Amino acid sequence: MEKQISVVLVGAGNRANVYASVSLKKPEIMKVVGIVDPDPVRRELMRERYSVPHENCFENVYEFVKRDKFADAVINGTMEDLHVSTSIPVLEKGYDLLLEKPFAVNEKEMNELLSVARKNGSKVVIGHVLRYTNFYKAIKNHVLNGDIGKIISIETCEHVSYHHMVVSYVRGKWASEKVCLAPMLLAKSCHDIDIMLWMMKETEPKQVVSFGSEFQFGKDKKPEGVGTRCLKDCPRVDDCIFSAKSNYLAFSRWWQYVWKTLESKKDLTLEDKEYSLKTDNRYGKCVWDFERDGNVDHQAVVFNFANGATGTFSMVGGCAKPERNIHIVGTLGEIKGTFEDSRYVLRKMSPSTSEMGYTETVYDLNVTGDMIGASSGHGGGDEKLVYDFLDYLNGADPTVSCATLEDSVISHRAVFKAMESKINGKIIDF
Repeated sequence: MEKQISVVLVGAGNRANVYASVSLKKPEIMKVVGIVDPDPVRRELMRERYSVPHENCFENVYEFVKRDKFADAVINGTMEDLHVSTSIPVLEKGYDLLLEKPFAVNEKEMNELLSVARKNGSKVVIGHVLRYTNFYKAIKNHVLNGDIGKIISIETCEHVSYHHMVVSYVRGKWASEKVCLAPMLLAKSCHDIDIMLWMMKETEPKQVVSFGSEFQFGKDKKPEGVGTRCLKDCPRVDDCIFSAKSNYLAFSRWWQYVWKTLESKKDLTLEDKEYSLKTDNRYGKCVWDFERDGNVDHQAVVFNFANGATGTFSMVGGCAKPERNIHIVGTLGEIKGTFEDSRYVLRKMSPSTSEMGYTETVYDLNVTGDMIGASSGHGGGDEKLVYDFLDYLNGADPTVSCATLEDSVISHRAVFKAMESKINGKIIDF
């Protein structure tokens, strides 16, 4: 019988909470026994949610590791620039680790964390949750089974909705590389780069080139006659697609970001929210008034693989509909699909059976697939990642979806090289 895994949350934010919520659904397999966060409001909210003793709550990771080891593992959901500095002490203390992606913001940090994990023999899993979704896992199985032969080309794209772009990467925590140290390609799209390289696991990138820019935002692009705060002095508050009124008051989307400053107040009213957006809430500021300092709203990346295959990825922030697409062409067929639809097509070359020269099978996972948990975060990937992590700690071998630290290094290096290419305007060798 598998033992219950005890975990400490380092960073009491949304991501750690999503992973930790498995303990509320299945307390027999996981229990939260500690909280580490400098924010007293967040710390107390999470302490109450998971019934953690006061003595197991800490302001920072250094206070936490002064204690004797009292759990099996740590779930680290801090911001990107804190991942390595908060993970090294817990690895050296002997904890295994589930670490949110991206796990490092530069190659130096990446290599430092890898060295410490190897030295301590730690089990470290990175939160590449898309690998666990029904959609990508099914496609990976086709690749492994040889259904499309050897991959010639893989094309992926991520269309980030205009309201997600603005809440996270203009108004939000990832607006400025100077603050979060993670460019949008790393913070948002390391998921997608990881999926591409996971599909191409038989080979590695040889070269990369990348282009991207800030096309929509920044003070120099601000329209005339627009105010400084949507609900305070802007005449376009009712017709601007980026209006805080329509994005955050009319809908409940992105509440976990927008109302963080009001977390200590119970029973929030509409008036409370309006006042916050009119005064000190950064999500009430005009989208064109934020410092962008070199961050992008769109970027394209091209890979040349060692075996001669090619791969392309395009990230576009500001689309009407959020969407991830994939198209893999192999020597025997192809796979093409859209993640949000949970639907893809497998075409196999077969000139003897059809005038078109191929057979086509449509896989609709909403009808035929295992959709357990698919309504939860990232198409069910969040929850399945945690179950897999717990199994791994209980002695099971890593599954095909499991992104260990060693596995994740290649996709992070690919992003770092792509950013180097964008900045220097050159083809970069790996």
